[in-house]
Amino acid sequence: MPMPTELSCAVSGILCVVVFAAMQLCHDFLKSSEMGTVLGGVLGSVLFLLILTFINNLENVVLEKGFASSLFPEVFIALSLTVFACSLVHRVCATTSIIFSLVVLFYLNKISLKKFGITPGHLYINSQTSKSKRKN
Repeated sequence: MPMPTELSCAVSGILCVVVFAAMQLCHDFLKSSEMGTVLGGVLGSVLFLLILTFINNLENVVLEKGFASSLFPEVFIALSLTVFACSLVHRVCATTSIIFSLVVLFYLNKISLKKFGITPGHLYINSQTSKSKRKN
């Protein structure tokens, strides 16, 4: 059973704070070795997913139901907040978090296409072609 949007927004917001706090508490461990910096990037990608979920759920609660995330501004804001949080740990954590976050974004888009079957860009393209067909 899916979680209500308001509850999902609150849970993802709280988990964002928890993951950020865990990254700051483990700051010395994460920057001490190469594997630690990669682990910091993985934690950053988890933070990216949680921030993106929080932003999208907040827009659905405040603006309207069915509001879809797009590349700009939602994904851009989430990615820049993630890179900032990871750069507080280590520069390599920020770089690896970008890579892992883009992988997470790719699979998130793939899951969304499987569930909903269409992207917002396709909606725009289809609405334009359908209008031009009606005029003829």
